[in-house]
Amino acid sequence: MRKLLTTLGLMALAATAGTANAQADRHVLSLDDVEITALIDDVSTITGYTFILHPDVGRTRVTVLSRTPMTTNEVFEVFLSTLRVNGFAAIPAGRGVYRIVPEALAVGEAGGAASGPNAFVTQVFTLDSFGAVEAAQMLKPIIDAQGQVVANARSNSVVVVDYASNMPRVREVIQSLDTADRSEVQTVSLSSVPAREMEGILTDLLGTQDGNPRQNFEVTAAQTSNSVIIRGDAPTVARAVQVASELDAAEPTRDNIRVLELNNASAEEIVPVLEKIAATMADQRSPAENAAPPATIAAHVESNSLIISATPDTLLAMERVVDALDQRRAQVLVEAIIVEMSDDTARELGVQFLLSGTGDSTTPFASTNFSRSAPNLLALAGAIIDPDLGGDGDGEGGSNQFTNAAVNSLLGTNGTLFGVGGQDGDTLFGAIINAVEQDTNSRVLSKPFNMTLDNGTSELLVGQDVPLTSGEVLGSDNTNPFRTVQREQVGVKLEVTPRISSDDTIRLDIYQEVSSVDDFIGGGASPDIILNTREFRTSLLADNGEIIVLGGLIEQTDAIVNSKVPFLGDIPVAGNLFKSEGRSNTRTNLMIFIKPTIVRDRGSANAVTARNYNYIRAQELLRGEQAGVSIDTFLDEVLGPVADPE
Repeated sequence: MRKLLTTLGLMALAATAGTANAQADRHVLSLDDVEITALIDDVSTITGYTFILHPDVGRTRVTVLSRTPMTTNEVFEVFLSTLRVNGFAAIPAGRGVYRIVPEALAVGEAGGAASGPNAFVTQVFTLDSFGAVEAAQMLKPIIDAQGQVVANARSNSVVVVDYASNMPRVREVIQSLDTADRSEVQTVSLSSVPAREMEGILTDLLGTQDGNPRQNFEVTAAQTSNSVIIRGDAPTVARAVQVASELDAAEPTRDNIRVLELNNASAEEIVPVLEKIAATMADQRSPAENAAPPATIAAHVESNSLIISATPDTLLAMERVVDALDQRRAQVLVEAIIVEMSDDTARELGVQFLLSGTGDSTTPFASTNFSRSAPNLLALAGAIIDPDLGGDGDGEGGSNQFTNAAVNSLLGTNGTLFGVGGQDGDTLFGAIINAVEQDTNSRVLSKPFNMTLDNGTSELLVGQDVPLTSGEVLGSDNTNPFRTVQREQVGVKLEVTPRISSDDTIRLDIYQEVSSVDDFIGGGASPDIILNTREFRTSLLADNGEIIVLGGLIEQTDAIVNSKVPFLGDIPVAGNLFKSEGRSNTRTNLMIFIKPTIVRDRGSANAVTARNYNYIRAQELLRGEQAGVSIDTFLDEVLGPVADPE
């Protein structure tokens, strides 16, 4: 029984504590004509927030009376409403920090997301069928006195800055204004004036209102039927139809000459096309219409213009053709990525020995000599036996031929040489061991790239002209020798012709060559040259910005060459003294990738140029040789400051 009473008592105490906490979380505000700073101080104590006050805030007195206890969040909302009534707003300035400023200053800092109904927010409304200027005028009466509404006629949108609690009302009004398309569409067929010309006249005449583009007014030229389609509100469309009809009522024969200025195409290249069209149209006329004079087409090269004199129907047809041909041609940036990695290893081990007699010695002659081993042991022996062999006997008439051969063979050795030798009476003996191991790793990365017009051909060559002997002639008695030489271009070559399809697929006709000087063969003053050449000639399809493999080669070559004395070289262990062995391993990985990028406008060209220009700037900065970037200084001095794209 005692335990039960104790448990009931603890439960009662817990309930009392919970009620006290619940009451502690609710507050009553009762302030009558006090300075607003007193309200701010109480709210700061209740919410724990920090408030930063504008100087104008302290001169305001407020009254807040409540009889019902409120939660902390409700107290803060009442506080924000009180600020709003008195022309102030609270702007978040950090976690738990607010700045209290006049509404006029708060409008300029309104964010996009609402933090409560009494916070200033900014929203953009885009209209489809109603004019933004007219909508802004209708919205001004329903927004707060300190709120703002701005119309953007170009994008047909309105920007509204107001309290979040008023935004649903603003949105509802805009939706009701923009519910239906009240525009009217009219088509006007023309017989005298070209549709493209009429489009420009109507747009210049009726396309603006009070200096701003007129909303819901469009004029589109249909060149095939030589008509204009006019869309807009009924009064504007009616006025445009009247103007178009009056202009088209002129006599067609009054104006049979056109001067067409070209922006992209070449006037000289278009003249033959127009002459063929004019001849075809003349053949299709009836006999009664052949009385008209033939069309005359001329090109003015200096201004890149066409001067056309023809009948009205021929003029209209030629204008359509010129408009279709005089388009800005897209460009293609073609980047080739060449990756070549190779690993060459070689091992050589050879043993040579010599045993010979000199003079009248009866010692037999025995020797081993292998073409892959160096130096030449026989040449060394000849140089040792008689240093003056080939001279006049006193060392002044010439040099020992064996000595020259021995020196040349020593200069051509690689690796390590171990040798013993000497002369014992009339007996000459010697032995040489040559051991060499070579390991070569190489990696070549290059990225040739060039830009060309669509359907144009571009070539890039980065290399050298290497002289190659093509012929050599000696006269009688070896007199009057001469040699003919041709030069071969060695380096990186890239030739490409891109063709862009309607779906941005690019067909590339590519010729790619990578060549280099590998080695020299032959002696003398003009040794022959060995060239390495890797060549690709192909056509392929690639998407815009896609990296695609052009071709490649993966090759591995293993070679073992043994030279030995028959029978003796096969003897275990001791047979190594009678042979020369060479092993070589070559592995080559070569891949070429292509990345085409379509450049249609100025923005794309600037982006491509900036990417490569910034790469060069980054390389200079990484070297850290000097403060600043020399390429910037050079371009500034030579070309001057770059003009603003806008």
